[in-house]
Amino acid sequence: MNKIAILQVIVQRLESDLEQATDAAIESAESATHEESRAEGKYDTRGLETTYLASGQARHAVELRESLAAVKNFSLPDFTQSSPIALGALVTLLSSQGREIFFLAPGMGGMEIPCDDNSTITVISSRSPIGNELLGKSVGNRIQAGGGKTIIRIS
Repeated sequence: MNKIAILQVIVQRLESDLEQATDAAIESAESATHEESRAEGKYDTRGLETTYLASGQARHAVELRESLAAVKNFSLPDFTQSSPIALGALVTLLSSQGREIFFLAPGMGGMEIPCDDNSTITVISSRSPIGNELLGKSVGNRIQAGGGKTIIRIS
């Protein structure tokens, strides 16, 4: 799978997640202000809990919107086997558990993209433990995050 196709899948998933998160945030906000959420006694915290939920869902929607913008505005850099790893790198790692492929994306990670050859690309961000440790590394380097892995390919 080429990186342009990977970015397109990421955009589609983020758009879908954003739509769901926005709908959930609106629904929670409406529920938090509904008269049934008013406290009926000093120990009734339904309204407060619903407000916390609405606030969290709204923050999640903002994060998704920011990630979507970051991915849409991202220009894929060209990498060679000797290039240091940066955002936009497709990295193949080898460990005792086998071969793993990671795509270092701007914004959010945490999704898996199936490939035609039955392998899976895991999208990670630079804020993830593996993503953070991969930045600046090159082929042959070993990282400790995720149980110890060796970088065997960068594209």
